Amino acid sequence: MADTTFAERAETFLNDLMREHYQVGAGLKETLELAAIYERNADLFAEATVRERVAALRLDASKETRHLADFAVGSFVENAVKELSESIANAELKATVEWDDKQIPYKNIRPVLVREPEYRRRHDLQARQFAVMVKQNPLRVQRLNAQHDLARGLGFADYRAMIEQLRGWDLPKFHKQLNPLLSETEDIFERELGTRLSAARVPRQAADTSDVAYVLSAPEFDAIFPGERLVPVLAKTLERMGVSLDSTPGLTLDTGARPLKSPRAFCAPVRVPNEVYLVIKPIGGQDDYRALFHESGHAEHFSHVDAALPFAFRYLGDEAISETFAFLFEHLTQNPRWLVDVLRAPLREAEKYWRFALFHKLWFLRRYVAKLEYELHLHDEGPSGMETAYRDILGDALHITIPPERYLDDVDDGLYVAGYLRAWVFEMQLRDFMVEHFGEGWYESRDAGGFLQELWAVGLRDAVDEIAQTRIGAPGLDPKPLIEELLSG
Repeated sequence: MADTTFAERAETFLNDLMREHYQVGAGLKETLELAAIYERNADLFAEATVRERVAALRLDASKETRHLADFAVGSFVENAVKELSESIANAELKATVEWDDKQIPYKNIRPVLVREPEYRRRHDLQARQFAVMVKQNPLRVQRLNAQHDLARGLGFADYRAMIEQLRGWDLPKFHKQLNPLLSETEDIFERELGTRLSAARVPRQAADTSDVAYVLSAPEFDAIFPGERLVPVLAKTLERMGVSLDSTPGLTLDTGARPLKSPRAFCAPVRVPNEVYLVIKPIGGQDDYRALFHESGHAEHFSHVDAALPFAFRYLGDEAISETFAFLFEHLTQNPRWLVDVLRAPLREAEKYWRFALFHKLWFLRRYVAKLEYELHLHDEGPSGMETAYRDILGDALHITIPPERYLDDVDDGLYVAGYLRAWVFEMQLRDFMVEHFGEGWYESRDAGGFLQELWAVGLRDAVDEIAQTRIGAPGLDPKPLIEELLSG
């Protein structure tokens, strides 16, 4: 299969795949149907085709060749486990949990959980949630073991080696770079966690993840983030940077209310840059603002990619690039200056929320650094007996009871956890650059908007390490500014 043909077919496949995910997530379809899409494109995932892509990478280490090899291998593995993926997803789409004499769709438990003020009831609801989730764990074990077998069958030492070689990563080295984030924030994290659990009337020794989910929902700040202003505030913020929601040709904002629509905002880049959906089910509150601004970072990025770029640079590459823009926009909803200037929040409330947001970020960063450690063990050793490792590694980092049942549900393919962490590190470096060059109010600067559009235009071509060096003058990824921010609260 010639390169051009492979790229064109791969783009059509991704268009169809993302459209399916969009329609299910947007509540336009009841079931996820992936098998037919993969079957129509079976030749893309033939083992001979994939081996050809891997062999090409060994001869030519160019970015385009690397991205295509990564796509071919990843899609080959996904294709091989698609029936298991469908079975897990569809079982959870159909599942319900009985609660207060009602049947709650499994996928809609979280909005109920995070707004339940009594911790014993939260624990009960979460236990019912896990009772549904664990039914699919045998399939998750099969799926992970199959992924590991497929990696070795392609000639890689193991699954982790496959990911690292295809993306140019050294994950143990990266994890070691992040270790100071845990050690240096230990005291402030324990102090903040204890204070916030106490305020939520949760006994310290009884605390579990449902309690932290409730704390992080922060209903006390909901008045700052009214639901009716959610979309207008996003539009106003983008307009000030010279980026208009209305004048971005390929971007569609889906705000329709549908029973099966995902409660979390998401971005679906169906055809980059000409058909990108930003999906939201507005309810208001800080979590809704945070999610919409995060996904709008993805949406603006994909909507502004240069349409003339080859497929490999519009769709494929370092996921941390788009996550960086998502985190950059998400951070605006935590910035005291933005809260006062745009949302008209009282300064005292804005500063109080900023301190909460730092704790929120610290929680997730500590969680993801621990998740990276756990997933390195998981992929090196396999899933057998990993419930204990998941519970202990995350428990040590987060200082609460961790549910071992989630040891596979809490794992994304391709060690995506590393992409998130790389993005968090680079976002802080990029934000410092934006402040230095465009001022504290960079979100009101059309020059800043122009600079971002220049970065967006190159799609996923360059890794964040390279962008750090070539566009903001940093030597590479450096977690020190991120750690300093976390300690500033």
